[in-house]
Amino acid sequence: MASVMQDMLRLVFPHTCPGCGRTLLKAEHNLCLHCQVHLPKRLTFNSQELAQRFYGRLPLSEIYAYLLFKRNGITQHLLHAIKYHGNQELAQELGNKFGLDCNKLTLFTTVDTVVPVPLHKSKLRLRGFNQSELIAKGLANQLGCTLDNHTVHRVKKTPTQTRKNRMERWQNVAQIFEATTNQLAGKHVLLVDDVITTGATLESCGQALLQTGVSKLSIACLAIA
Repeated sequence: MASVMQDMLRLVFPHTCPGCGRTLLKAEHNLCLHCQVHLPKRLTFNSQELAQRFYGRLPLSEIYAYLLFKRNGITQHLLHAIKYHGNQELAQELGNKFGLDCNKLTLFTTVDTVVPVPLHKSKLRLRGFNQSELIAKGLANQLGCTLDNHTVHRVKKTPTQTRKNRMERWQNVAQIFEATTNQLAGKHVLLVDDVITTGATLESCGQALLQTGVSKLSIACLAIA
């Protein structure tokens, strides 16, 4: 009976793919098969380009981004569906896909704990969820790691980074994170965010983690702009 009701609801309110807008088939969940096949993955690319963004500022063991972000591309549509339309299932599904591909390529194999970049409590109340935490959950699930979403806190509310230049981004996020315990001391921690541009937010959060005594720090981002 429930299945019949779901089919009827789909006829009246068809689910559409956030990547391309096509109506999802019954066997498709959050992404249509076309978008799944054509995701702009860049995980196998040389990660030195990313590592250079933190050279001399943040010691990293590994750093990888999953998707390439292009204006009006699939990745932008997916991120908008997550952040502005509340598609939480999509965020975790993409985190799972990220983790599965990391396993295939034997990436992040020594990571102990996954830590999402936290939102300020006021933004978390407004949005209702942290997209980076949902992505991190999917990654942790596939990598077989624990998820830590309480050691690091965002203690300062900052304006959006969207329209800021590189220098303004760094100044905007300086010392905005704080670690409250040292329970991550001696562990290899994977820091997770949704998008990496200049890397300013990740560096600030990474520095807070290093102060807890972590032995290794790595970074995973769903997309690179």
